[in-house]
Amino acid sequence: MCPSTPNPPDHASEQIVRSIFISDLHLGSRFSRSDDLLVFLNRYRPTHLYLVGDFIDAWALQRQWHWPDRYHQLIVRVIELAENGTTVFYTPGNHDDYLRERLRQIDSVTLEDEFVHTGADGRRMLVIHGDQFDDVETKARWLSKVGSAFYDAMLLGDRVIGIGLRSVGLRPRPISHRVKRLVKKVVQRISGFEKRLVHHAGQRDCQIAICGHLHRPQDRMLGATRYINLGDWVENASALLEHSDGRLELIQLNHSELLPLSHSKVADAEPAQLAAAEAWAADLLVGGGFDHPLRAVPPAVPSDRG
Repeated sequence: MCPSTPNPPDHASEQIVRSIFISDLHLGSRFSRSDDLLVFLNRYRPTHLYLVGDFIDAWALQRQWHWPDRYHQLIVRVIELAENGTTVFYTPGNHDDYLRERLRQIDSVTLEDEFVHTGADGRRMLVIHGDQFDDVETKARWLSKVGSAFYDAMLLGDRVIGIGLRSVGLRPRPISHRVKRLVKKVVQRISGFEKRLVHHAGQRDCQIAICGHLHRPQDRMLGATRYINLGDWVENASALLEHSDGRLELIQLNHSELLPLSHSKVADAEPAQLAAAEAWAADLLVGGGFDHPLRAVPPAVPSDRG
């Protein structure tokens, strides 16, 4: 089953949903679509928000520090949701696996290696990034890191070539997307990724397996288990919604369906909000194997009484 493409929503109000699941944002990569995710999150007010791995790309940050201020706009939104009752869950992936060494509560975010989510209709859902079932990750990590750097180079090449093709009225055909899909198919064949993940879901008495890692949004049945891959926010801009009746909807948005960031409700976040977001990010980045200039503690707010 392919992800659906929703109609442009009414931005005058937030849509209430029970849960949102997103994966593979890769903050730290120059190709992370954080602005698009911010606009998407501003459409909804979920009871549960799941960040299903590779939210942070520590591998990219280790190669070269890249943390633009606009990331904090997104984090402001996550904090805002948490402060207004959304429960935020984070399960690390291979690009932010350093967080597995410190599974705990970070501010309002619960970190665990995997979660079991019970839907509104009572179905149990395993929520896990999935790299644990990728033999390249578990047995040849160096090869995966080389492949990640190569993938970033292809993304850059696609961007440059795309600009040239559009300038002469031609439609770009990204190479990186096709190569990534081919590589992940090989991984799936060698590792038995999907079968092993679905087997693990069955061991946890779950009827649904929700994962990321492959950067390929999918929703289909594997035997008696519903397998949902969330895709990513580098190329696909895809997410899973759980509606109030327990219905699950895998959606994928095109660039044309996302409003410019200027329409975002937190585009003009207050300095105190941005400072809190920076401190939240600084705490989350501890242990990533890189130096960063983020402030761990928000600056004190001057007193009006002097």
